[in-house]
Amino acid sequence: MVDEPELKTAVRKRSISPLMVAWGVVIILLGLTVAWIAISDETSSTSDQAVNNQEDAAPEAPEQSTAGASSVVELNLPSANSEITDEAPQQRATDAAPSSPTTSTASTIPEPEVEPQREMLVQSQQPLKLAPNENLLVRGDNGLKPALGPDGLIAWKEYARPYEGPEETPRIAIMVADIALNTRSSTMAINNLPGQIDMAFSPYGRNLQDWMDKARAKGHEGFLMIPTEPLNYPDNDPGPHTLITDFSERENLLRLDWILSQVAGYVGVVNHMGSKFTASEEALDPIIADLQNRGLMLVDARSSRFSMAARVARRLNMPRALNDRFIDNVLTKEEIRKQLSELENTAKTFGAALGMARATPLTVNELAAWAQTLDDKGISLVPVTAIANRQPIK
Repeated sequence: MVDEPELKTAVRKRSISPLMVAWGVVIILLGLTVAWIAISDETSSTSDQAVNNQEDAAPEAPEQSTAGASSVVELNLPSANSEITDEAPQQRATDAAPSSPTTSTASTIPEPEVEPQREMLVQSQQPLKLAPNENLLVRGDNGLKPALGPDGLIAWKEYARPYEGPEETPRIAIMVADIALNTRSSTMAINNLPGQIDMAFSPYGRNLQDWMDKARAKGHEGFLMIPTEPLNYPDNDPGPHTLITDFSERENLLRLDWILSQVAGYVGVVNHMGSKFTASEEALDPIIADLQNRGLMLVDARSSRFSMAARVARRLNMPRALNDRFIDNVLTKEEIRKQLSELENTAKTFGAALGMARATPLTVNELAAWAQTLDDKGISLVPVTAIANRQPIK
């Protein structure tokens, strides 16, 4: 056996004792018995707890009416089974209605009333006629621009907001400038101000025709702003198409042609800045003559007390109006209200007045609130065209 190789695993025979088998069976039986007892106790405890819960909930049952419970079940039936016909749920709901206080309350809730101020605003914003009129346009180098129409058709009358108020009542017109430069402020002005208030559009705004259409759809007349040279130009620059005092007549008319072609449907124009340009009658003459020949109205913003724009327009028999107050040069509630009060005094003294403002949220809110007070003061809020040629030239 010495030469026999070593085995890695020894193999031995073992015999199983009957006594060991017996003890194993006893241990298994004891384990099964303990497990069965534990499961039985847990089931019994769960059943007792459910019974106790039912007993605890039983006293609250009488507080819920039978009719109320029925209505809850019936309201859930249609969504649980879409094949149920309409007649059955309607009949059950009708049967339950007398004992359900919420049903009768819901059916008698009145519709909310429209605020008087909101109703007045909506009434003032009746849409104006569609513009532009093709008979009042002519094509130029930069696009379509205004022109006199056939049979005496004139732009400032064709695009005007109709006004048929009393002649003897003092009139105030308001023009809000810089529309189309800021989307939020422009939208707020167009939507929140009475239709009698006019909008003045910057020629540098984007989508100008869309803005003009939106304004007219809310009842607002539109004016086009003409950038003109201020005294401190070019430090204060109205833009690349500004009319300049020292430019030739031809150069200024070419710039005017570009400005007038940016949008259509406006009743007239208003100078933007221009404290130097509007003081020069020589520079103004060809510009105002061109505008008058296109059937437009002129508003003199009176950027300075030396402005000659309204005087030249009167000499050329052009419809005109002139600014009496810059309402929000100082952007505070107190100053805006002060300027509006002064504007009322001017209207009562001379019969008509015009105020100019910018499209800022504060100004729009103040103008909207102020407009509601004018009827009680015996003053009419009117579009700018309704004060044409009514103001004294100062």
